[in-house]
Amino acid sequence: MRIRFLLIGVLLSIHPIYAHATTLEAAMDAATAQHPLLRIAQQNIEMARGQLIEQSSYAYNPELSLEPQYRRLNGGGTGTDYYIGLSQGIELGGKRGYRAQAAQQGLNTAKRESELNRQQLSIGAARTFVELFFAKQTLNLRNKQSVMLDKLSQAVHHQMAVGEMSQLDVNLARAAFTSALSAKMGAKQLFILNQAQYYMAVGGEKMSAPELPRLLIDWQPPEDALAIALESRPDVAALRSRLAQSHAQSNLASAGRIPDPTLSIMAGREAGEQLVKVAISFPLPLWNSHQGSYQHALAKASQAETQLSWSEQKMRLDIQAARYNHQSAMQMLNSAYQAEKSATFQHSIKLAQTAFAAGEMDLEELVIHVNQALEAQLTSIEISKQGWLARIRLAEVLGHPEYILEGIQK
Repeated sequence: MRIRFLLIGVLLSIHPIYAHATTLEAAMDAATAQHPLLRIAQQNIEMARGQLIEQSSYAYNPELSLEPQYRRLNGGGTGTDYYIGLSQGIELGGKRGYRAQAAQQGLNTAKRESELNRQQLSIGAARTFVELFFAKQTLNLRNKQSVMLDKLSQAVHHQMAVGEMSQLDVNLARAAFTSALSAKMGAKQLFILNQAQYYMAVGGEKMSAPELPRLLIDWQPPEDALAIALESRPDVAALRSRLAQSHAQSNLASAGRIPDPTLSIMAGREAGEQLVKVAISFPLPLWNSHQGSYQHALAKASQAETQLSWSEQKMRLDIQAARYNHQSAMQMLNSAYQAEKSATFQHSIKLAQTAFAAGEMDLEELVIHVNQALEAQLTSIEISKQGWLARIRLAEVLGHPEYILEGIQK
């Protein structure tokens, strides 16, 4: 009978793990404050800003030439001649304006991509934070399960020595412990992996005790979700800027088929006489008319249009799927909350423990009931995890990471 009373304390130590505070916001803030990718994005903006300065400038600098010339005179002696020239290329077809437009849209694209980077880091930090939190819960539960079944196995082995248990009971208890130990090792590996992923997501900051609040079941995003996403998603804004940039580049390539003339003025002295010459020259597009560059720019602009159109269409599908998934996850989470209020898990363990202590249940039935109760708790953990991931995904497709923190219990 001692084994039956020994199990009472062990079984009562198994209970659900619930968190009531949150450090999720701090994790999201950390990712958007210190991650190295943010510095890379800022450097991209600086490069685009430098490109804008360069492309807004005139394409040609004036060229100054000085040619001194010494010659020997037929009658003896030497003479000195000189030539001073100034030439300036002239852009035609609005090339300078198109170059500036393309560079400006390049800067806009870099800014939108920086904002996209920031949102993705925030979302990624939230997702890995949730994964880590529930991996820790699972590991704690698996650890308690293995400890309990290990003690059970040892107690059964001891009872066999005094003739109260059989070898079959020992084998059964040992097999249950081995299975629990294997599950614990798997949970530990997953927890370590999630720790590394979280470390990378926030840019190198460690976290010792992740905690999460409860999700509010009845929280819903605004009704005009599609309009919000179209206005808020920086990836869509970046594609629009890239499309405008492609159009400017195609206009520039079209203008590039117009040759740019060069105006030159030369003054000099030759054989004692003063010389002045004004000339204008045009390159002849005989071997390269830049038609290939123009076709390339048109194809690139068409590609950007197709990419933007597909991204907007995909966004609509993503929003529909995310809203449906979020609604389904909240329904499941509501059921899990109701089951939690009724204390179903612990009640099942207590009933099994009482029946076993009274001799109304054998060892195999006890192990089955305990494992079923623990698996029910693991299922509850998984439901809560999927609820959080559905909320995070919904905030991601709408382009509003702050939605993650809106529908929670403070």
